[in-house]
Amino acid sequence: MACRSGTERNVAPERKQRSARQLKEGESDLTPDVTLQVEGERFDVNRKQLAQQSPYFRALFFGAGIESTKRKVCLKGVDLQHFRVLLEHGRTSRLALNRGNVQGILETADFLQLERARLLCCKFLERELHISNCLGMMAYAWRLGCTQLYKAARQVALSHFEAVLAEEDFLSLPKETVADLLASDDLAIRNDDLALEATLRWVSFEPKRGEHFLELAELVRPESLSVPFMTQLLARMKSSDPKAKLICTLNDHFPASWSAGGPRRAARARESLFVLGGPHDEEQQSLYCFHPLTGRWESCAPLQRRNLTQYSVAAAGDCVVVTGGYFRDVLWFSVDWVKIYECQNRRWVDGPALQKSRHSHCSVGLGSALYVLGGSMDEGVVPDVERLVMGSDEEWTGVSPMVRAVERAAAATLGACVYVACGLDENGEAFGGIQRYEATQDHWDVVSISPFPRYDLVATELNGALYLFGGRTLRLDVETEEWTVLEEESLDRKFFSGCATIGGQMYLVSESKSNKAFPNMVLVDPYIDTCIEVDDAIPCPLPLRGCVTVRMTGR
Repeated sequence: MACRSGTERNVAPERKQRSARQLKEGESDLTPDVTLQVEGERFDVNRKQLAQQSPYFRALFFGAGIESTKRKVCLKGVDLQHFRVLLEHGRTSRLALNRGNVQGILETADFLQLERARLLCCKFLERELHISNCLGMMAYAWRLGCTQLYKAARQVALSHFEAVLAEEDFLSLPKETVADLLASDDLAIRNDDLALEATLRWVSFEPKRGEHFLELAELVRPESLSVPFMTQLLARMKSSDPKAKLICTLNDHFPASWSAGGPRRAARARESLFVLGGPHDEEQQSLYCFHPLTGRWESCAPLQRRNLTQYSVAAAGDCVVVTGGYFRDVLWFSVDWVKIYECQNRRWVDGPALQKSRHSHCSVGLGSALYVLGGSMDEGVVPDVERLVMGSDEEWTGVSPMVRAVERAAAATLGACVYVACGLDENGEAFGGIQRYEATQDHWDVVSISPFPRYDLVATELNGALYLFGGRTLRLDVETEEWTVLEEESLDRKFFSGCATIGGQMYLVSESKSNKAFPNMVLVDPYIDTCIEVDDAIPCPLPLRGCVTVRMTGR
């Protein structure tokens, strides 16, 4: 899957303008006052400027060391070529990265404690993650202390475990890393047959690893092992299979968690895709659940509501929540209705009514709270935001309104924040802003501007990045404010009714074309260079914002 930079946004435009203005106003303060020597080449620099960018230079120039009094300082252990690039970044905020130089620049930036450059390098490497390099990247990120890069690489390994298991790097992993992957509730496998097979493969690669076998086998969930696989294991005990000795050991010395009455590990979490849709003029709206590990669709209790459209669907906890909408009795009007589908109980219940009727809004779940954002009342577009704490006796409460009132926008959560992308403003024009709500601070701001402002987009989060689909496919790294465009023919100039991230893959459902919604689905996976389009993949066409991901344990 090709990916190229969009409009250059290594730093925000206002940040660039501010830096340029400060440079012009304080030119006398930035006069070179020290010479740095790297591999025989000299660089005339300003102490204060470098000290502001790095604790390393702050300690070097203004600490108690002898270098603080020298006019010439020699930097040892620093690569000249990479230092040049980093020095240019300090002056212009531009960092010229490519696959060939990014690791060297990252290591130099890490040594010199240039945090902004270090972050840009890590985000570049996050965009380069693939099943073929995620294990190596985990080790690399761990060595450098790049926490977010490590988490992203680990998540790729967990969500693509079957493919990663076939990589040669898996056999070179330390025991602690193998144990960490096997123990995770997020390990995306249909059953634990693969977890035990991975243990056998890793241990049998080197004879001395046999001492770790039972410790690793303890991490396998025995209730999730299939009968055919167990039968196959027993048959392999008497074969010439090099793993036969390990299987015999397992048969003779069951781990404590495998024994009847012994301590059991919780079942691995499962994520499912729920879609709600069908013709709005029918007596009910169909609800279906898709299980990605099996590729199976399951019919759920339908929503008993006729002539309701332009509602929003969100997931909060283990519930699917439908809020608001446009309803026709004799005339069309906005409603404040809330319907909740309890996934565990498989039933619909009424939720507390919204404070304000609205349609064409968006909604998201963040922790135990559900947020309803913007949209239109009968009087027009509103910036109002409401929150409901699921499972409590509270009603909807108002929180701080959005910076800009929008309808037909996209929404997603990332970390502890809610993001609302683009939409139509009160003048009926496409708004390009990415609005962010920090729930702990009850504060909104605009963190970036899309290079392609649109409405009727859909959005999702994957490994710490925000993805927007509709017309063009965009990725936003919020921390660095870098936009990239995903070049994919099956996505270009297309709009979809919904999208969700499940098991490290993004699912786009129900393409919208000529005011019609089609029952197709596109699987987008940047870690295996795959974009698969499946016709007639969903049981019914969907309205906009009609699908969500629900995470449950023990299903």
